[in-house]
Amino acid sequence: MNKIATALVTGLLVAGLAPAVALAGSPPTPGSGTWDDCNFNGSLVAVGPNLVVTVAIAENYHGMLEGTYAGTERDVVYADGTATFHGNGTFSGTVAGRTGTGRLTYEGAVPTSGVMPATGPHSGTWVLVGETGGLASIVARGNWGAQLLGGSDICDWGIYGGAYSGQVVAR
Repeated sequence: MNKIATALVTGLLVAGLAPAVALAGSPPTPGSGTWDDCNFNGSLVAVGPNLVVTVAIAENYHGMLEGTYAGTERDVVYADGTATFHGNGTFSGTVAGRTGTGRLTYEGAVPTSGVMPATGPHSGTWVLVGETGGLASIVARGNWGAQLLGGSDICDWGIYGGAYSGQVVAR
């Protein structure tokens, strides 16, 4: 009976650790998907000829990142119509089959067209550092694009969306 119990426990441990070992010994895993968000509770401050915008954001991710994000973003809109932005918050969901939470940060620049491509020199960049659960052992990073999709009473500072791509690596 002890041999059966030992074999069962060993089997469960191996089965539970196999995904972590596979990720740790694997090359980066590429992936892609789409996202959309709701910008709300914004504030606007004029600083010389520029505007500083701060908004709360709730996002939905589908694809390689499957889950939600809650955070804030700070934008600087320059007199020529271009803008830069930086955001950070908490991602909750699944990445490469692993579930947990992590810190998602992103940044980029928006040309005067208002449309940011998903790839190339004018795309935004993002980094997800896992913090809890199955995400604690991973880092994901990549590029993304965005465009204004509209607005609503709740999303009074805009609804945006686009595509992203990136890779997941063990840390």
